[in-house]
Amino acid sequence: MLGVLGGSGGVGASTVAATLAWVAGALLIDLDGISGGIDVLLGVEDAPGARWSGLRLGGGRLDPAVLAEALPRWADIGVLAADVAPEPAAAQQAVEVARGHGPVVVDLPRWPGPLRDAALPLCALTVLVAGARVPSVIAARAVARSVASAAPDTPIAALIRSHRASAAPARVAEVIGVPMLGAVDPPPARADGPLTPAGLPRALVRVCQDVWAGLSALTGAGSDDG
Repeated sequence: MLGVLGGSGGVGASTVAATLAWVAGALLIDLDGISGGIDVLLGVEDAPGARWSGLRLGGGRLDPAVLAEALPRWADIGVLAADVAPEPAAAQQAVEVARGHGPVVVDLPRWPGPLRDAALPLCALTVLVAGARVPSVIAARAVARSVASAAPDTPIAALIRSHRASAAPARVAEVIGVPMLGAVDPPPARADGPLTPAGLPRALVRVCQDVWAGLSALTGAGSDDG
């Protein structure tokens, strides 16, 4: 399971989360209840399926395949959108069930709270998407420190959205205080219409593929000896 959170507004964290989910065929779970719902970004807000407002989790056991099949689809991946802010206990239960189905990407709230704090320890890696301009770097440093305080054992690394005229990405990550995962161009101005796989920047797709490959190597996934 990968967590994704924005170091500041406008850095395209939800696009990164969607790209990570798409390249791995992962379930995409939106926990950012004040962003308007990731299904709107993806253009599947009218697609049939469960959102947080219609999901009832209270006791019993939910089969992972049933959860996956009940979700709206975007580019053939299941999306659980936060049309309302989920309760922390329900979010933790849903995430744990989803992990039984396969890879999971969670779009996390930026600021600390019970919801984010419940999800962070479940992440094999949290990707902090950060801009390279001074205000974005300062904000991302505050977010990184809040993650370290809430979940000190959760690995976190920065994906830097770097302008050519801005500071070097490695220096940005150093100031933020976390390792650099990679660097890509800042998100372009959004055109009208939903995000589609064809519209994903190739450099971002490559970085996301490398993230999953690196995690697989670290965990021994796909190796003969496990």
